[in-house]
Amino acid sequence: MDILRPVMDAELLVLDDLGAEKPSEWVEETINLIVNTRYNERRPTIFTTNFEDVPDEADLDSLRVRVGFRLHSRLHEMCDFLEYDGGDYRMLPSNGGPDDLTMLWKKGRGRRPLPSRANSPARAQLREPKELNWPGGKAGRG
Repeated sequence: MDILRPVMDAELLVLDDLGAEKPSEWVEETINLIVNTRYNERRPTIFTTNFEDVPDEADLDSLRVRVGFRLHSRLHEMCDFLEYDGGDYRMLPSNGGPDDLTMLWKKGRGRRPLPSRANSPARAQLREPKELNWPGGKAGRG
């Protein structure tokens, strides 16, 4: 817990590449502990992943299969899902520049639409924790 406490107590946590870790019972329990603690304490958390959020449980590369039903359900309760697609900067030549990245982006499928409840372009803005309005659950400060 001494190692995990700073992760759970951070003002803002970014968990990058969720689902890419090698699945194990320890990984699942640890990630669930971190996410549930941050959820219950209403701490802002940003997750990134390369896995698509598709309902097909037979798709082994879906987010639901990679993180498990329980965590997947919690993510849907506490997060707005935004999907983007485009070129991978790792595919740039060693001397590549912005124009090369633009070409990669155009070769990709471009941006995917925002969720239906988004009325305007996506903007990220941090709010004070007291202003967070999470859509569901029984989270609250006691």
